Amino acid sequence: MFLSGNRATRATRLVLGATLALGLWVSATVVGGSLASAASQGTFIATPNGVAGISQEILISAPQLQGQNVILGIQSGGISGNLQTTIGSNGYGSVAWSPSAAGVWTISGLGIATSLGITNINVAALSTGTTVLAPNNAQVGQATSLLAVVTAPSGTVSPQGTVTFTNQNSNVIATGTLIPLVGTSNSSVSVSWTPTGSGNAGVTAIFTPSNGNTMGSASPQAIVVLSTDVVPVAMAVSQSIRVGQPVLLSAVLGFNMPAGSAAFISNLGPLSASIATINGVANFVWVPNQLGVQNLRANYSSSIRNTSGSSVQSVNVLPALPADSIALSISGIGSVNQGSQISLVVGQSRALTTTTTSGSPVIFTEDGPCVISGNNIVALGVGQCVLTADSPGTTAYTADTNTYIISVTAAPKKKRN
Repeated sequence: MFLSGNRATRATRLVLGATLALGLWVSATVVGGSLASAASQGTFIATPNGVAGISQEILISAPQLQGQNVILGIQSGGISGNLQTTIGSNGYGSVAWSPSAAGVWTISGLGIATSLGITNINVAALSTGTTVLAPNNAQVGQATSLLAVVTAPSGTVSPQGTVTFTNQNSNVIATGTLIPLVGTSNSSVSVSWTPTGSGNAGVTAIFTPSNGNTMGSASPQAIVVLSTDVVPVAMAVSQSIRVGQPVLLSAVLGFNMPAGSAAFISNLGPLSASIATINGVANFVWVPNQLGVQNLRANYSSSIRNTSGSSVQSVNVLPALPADSIALSISGIGSVNQGSQISLVVGQSRALTTTTTSGSPVIFTEDGPCVISGNNIVALGVGQCVLTADSPGTTAYTADTNTYIISVTAAPKKKRN
């Protein structure tokens, strides 16, 4: 991007989610005028609408501050902070920023940079997916473990909140508070459950966020076969298994079973060596590489009281996840694809609208004489602007990338009277 500053690579990122079509996004606003008019005067702060936990670039144009350090203030509700960068010899600077929370953020120049004005953008919440791991067999009247894992498909904001476990009648059977895995987009909670009744019990985990940074989600229902017989060990596994996707296999010890180890095998061969149980559970991450039904087995043994047992679970390994698909529309132009001839004139501003099959956000990287702010792209100079659209995908779709070429021409000269 020719608008480079003090970093080796300069890119302005635009994050647009499926919620854009629902009107939940607000465009970036340069107080005192539009970005296009501010850009014509050579001074502005530009950054896209964002998603909590996903990094984006803030671009600063300040020719009058060449070679100087500038400080930007960022604020949303009770959250505030400062960012610092250096304006390069070409009058531009940029700084990477990961918004820590959803909501409206105000970005402004401080100190010597007050002339940069104020930009407001909207940061959306991350979508999530919830998985419940419940034992396939459980003894009535005896405590067993339930595990819920809540994952955000992208970013570094771990989901925070509570998980409610319900049975097939939508009655609450347990609740727990998520424990985030710091620096990741995963959180989990393990609870104790004492089943009652007979027959099969259905268990669902429902995630309720404690803040606006992530959206809520619910797991598919897991089926637990209840019995009055002693259950030495039971298997717990996700309800959706696909080729090439890691899946957690758990061997859950029954009530009062001594610590030991468990090994996992399938009808196709061994999956793991013996794994020691910790707090009554042995875990193994399995990456299936073959389609179809497989019979999984967890073999448990303990030197204490010479205890042993096994549990079998039949699973259907589905095909690999399909690729996501990105659609882009530009105001005044309409729908475009990677081969479309896209033209802008210097000074023009166009709104970008994206949708994806998965519903995931789209991250746009711009390289060339353009800038992106909010959901608008503004042509600043003659040349080619390259937009690379990336969808990080979801738990149901893999990532996708599209590239668009925009030709920017000079504005027609006004005729003299």
